[in-house]
Amino acid sequence: MDIRDTEAANKAAKDAATITNNFTPPVSLAAALSCVNRSIQNMSIEHPRTALVYKKFNQAKDKAEFKSRKDAVFLAQVPSGHCLGFEAYQHLFNAAVYPTCPRCLEGSHTLEHWFLECAGTEVNPFLDVLFDPPRKAVLMSWGALYGN
Repeated sequence: MDIRDTEAANKAAKDAATITNNFTPPVSLAAALSCVNRSIQNMSIEHPRTALVYKKFNQAKDKAEFKSRKDAVFLAQVPSGHCLGFEAYQHLFNAAVYPTCPRCLEGSHTLEHWFLECAGTEVNPFLDVLFDPPRKAVLMSWGALYGN
């Protein structure tokens, strides 16, 4: 290895690490959000269940109806099937939880089973009802999944 190359590399590294006096002004949150929003593209929903559930989704209506973030989060979890109220979802994290439906003891306790197939549940057989109206859907889901 040539000593001159090492000296040049060391000098280049020192120059690159030197703090400059060039001041970069901070970026406002509004400007950053605007940039992020421009770069995000709304993609069509490809999963059939998700598309069915969200076809009646209305963000303005949800904001007006929900009084707590907890209810809004819960309503997002139920249609996705990623809700701890479903035994099959709990089973993913804890093998001690048996994934069978606690109401009928026949199927895997998933959104589809609870909402469409379970003999122990009397619910509208259409998943899009979960957003029409949102507040009623949350109350129905809380009661059906957690027995409240």
